[in-house]
Amino acid sequence: MKNIFFENINKALKDKKIPRVDLHTHTNWTDGENTLVEMFNAAKKQNLDYIFFSEHSRKSSVGWFDEFVKDVKNLDDKKCKAYAGTEVKVLNLNGDLDLNEDIEKKSDFIMTSVHRFPGEKGNIIKKKSKLEPVQALKIEYELSMAAIENPKTLILGHPFGMSLKRFNAVPEKKKFIDIIKKCKLYNKVFEVNANYHPDINFLIDECLKENTLISLGSNAHNIRDVGKILNLIQL
Repeated sequence: MKNIFFENINKALKDKKIPRVDLHTHTNWTDGENTLVEMFNAAKKQNLDYIFFSEHSRKSSVGWFDEFVKDVKNLDDKKCKAYAGTEVKVLNLNGDLDLNEDIEKKSDFIMTSVHRFPGEKGNIIKKKSKLEPVQALKIEYELSMAAIENPKTLILGHPFGMSLKRFNAVPEKKKFIDIIKKCKLYNKVFEVNANYHPDINFLIDECLKENTLISLGSNAHNIRDVGKILNLIQL
């Protein structure tokens, strides 16, 4: 069922149609600015057919996810379907995820992203990393490849996003293609992200070439960015 959903996205893109989806959003349930209802109303204004509320969670996350899922399911609209799930980080080069088992069971989709490197703690944005850009690229590549192999991963979130945003390090296109090919091999979904990826159309083209499933996300943390990804696609 999940694969069929993403297969339909690929089919639309191959047919030169832009799917009306935003599959990476955050609300004030975690680090977003706006409420769930405000984000959902923004999705309807953008004429989206589907929106995925991919709230951040950890193994230690307890006491809120049930209510979050309930609130998402109460968003009743025939024109726009809302999904509830989570975005978690890959912990190490074994591909282990910072994922709570109960949250896993209750999520429509599990997105795995590289949000920090092994051993890093605290606010990594305010701390200058000792890593050189070339080292960051290598580690993120290895973490991503390992995350793909984890059966709990469905969507690989913003590949190379950490290197691009935090280190201003641009990977070789071949490295993106390696990850795209591995996603295909393991039947995983490659996210094309409006906030992190400078050349989303290259990534879409490569995914379609390899028949790798695609997720389209704006990484929206406010109502202004809902649906942003769709304005960047050129078919």
